[in-house]
Amino acid sequence: MKALHTRIAAAVVLVASLAVLVPAAAVAGTKTYTFTISGTEVSATSTTGRFVGTASGSALGTWYAEVIHDPLGASADITPGGSFGMALHQAEPAYLVSGQFSHGTIAVKNSGANCTNQVYKVDGYLRNVSVTGTGHVVATLTHYRRSVLGRCWLYAATVGGTVTLP
Repeated sequence: MKALHTRIAAAVVLVASLAVLVPAAAVAGTKTYTFTISGTEVSATSTTGRFVGTASGSALGTWYAEVIHDPLGASADITPGGSFGMALHQAEPAYLVSGQFSHGTIAVKNSGANCTNQVYKVDGYLRNVSVTGTGHVVATLTHYRRSVLGRCWLYAATVGGTVTLP
């Protein structure tokens, strides 16, 4: 009878240990990937911006984004859709990462009075991300402008910030 009690006690200790260790191992296996991005806007309409650039941090690579949004004003909503992707030089988190924007905002930080540069804060959330399911993009978008013959011209746009894949 003593052998049976010893086996039951050992089984209880084993199950209790697994109950504690398995969740800890699952949490320990979770990794967040963070990238610093910089790039340029390669095309734009009043409701869509397309960007390309470089990424560094958790891995090196290139990235692209198509951001669909309400017309820019003091604040504009990012609408669901568009696309986000990265091509990375290593397999972690993946060689190719893809996703879409689910929502977010583009808010004016500097409206660019008298044809000076305009600065926006971009705060976008990603869905359907191939490696993590979701993601978050926080960036500063700068529209470079000059007055020529009394007319204000936007001649370039750059973006820089972070991408987090939880």
